[in-house]
Amino acid sequence: MPTSSSSPLGSLDCRVFGRGRPLVLLHGIQGTAEAWMPVAQRLAATHRCVLPNLPGRAASPRWRTADDGPIERYYHLDHYADLLHELLQAIGQPVALAGWSMGVSVILRMAALHGLDAVERLVLVSGTMRAGPPEATWFHAADIEALRTEAQQRAERLGLTQVADAEAVAWSWQSARGLDLAVGAARIQRPTLVVHGETDDQCPLSHGRALADAVAGSHWLPLPGVGHNVLSAEPARLAAAMTAENPR
Repeated sequence: MPTSSSSPLGSLDCRVFGRGRPLVLLHGIQGTAEAWMPVAQRLAATHRCVLPNLPGRAASPRWRTADDGPIERYYHLDHYADLLHELLQAIGQPVALAGWSMGVSVILRMAALHGLDAVERLVLVSGTMRAGPPEATWFHAADIEALRTEAQQRAERLGLTQVADAEAVAWSWQSARGLDLAVGAARIQRPTLVVHGETDDQCPLSHGRALADAVAGSHWLPLPGVGHNVLSAEPARLAAAMTAENPR
């Protein structure tokens, strides 16, 4: 396993290790930077891997009081997009940028709000341009209190040890549910790999295919027999595809 350090870049706590061109890896709604470790370990010989934790995860900041602004804004995709843009500016050189699940949503929102000047290529894994009922539903509760409970129960059921605060998950889902991210996808003009598990029950394959179609010139890589968590199911294949000239 590569030696790593935890350090702030911009406003976020990040796992940083490896050497070479910078590669930023953004986690999903209930995860932390640890979600990308099975893939990042395979890339550290050729890339400086930067794994940020969004607010409410690991050592990154939490909403505390009204001085931080409205809580619904603090754990909103727009705020995450701002923080990702800030992180890329702090790195100070062009990066490869990859996102999984909600991480894809954050990238698409950043593309719409800030552009992709700091990005040289993209990898979008298990993503959608529109999360929410009836197909891409990560959580089912309607109000914040019930969402907190659902998030806690889901973490316990899955045995997650590295997990986002239930508060952060609940408000993140409120902001992501029903948000149309097609504008961000249409603005991408970078080499892009779109990866999706064919048996994904949280974000169906059709959503990944639609995203690939919306990003001009993207490469589409469906994975037979793989569900939503491509990072843990196929880390070696994903790592190889991320560095290949023509992924297969």
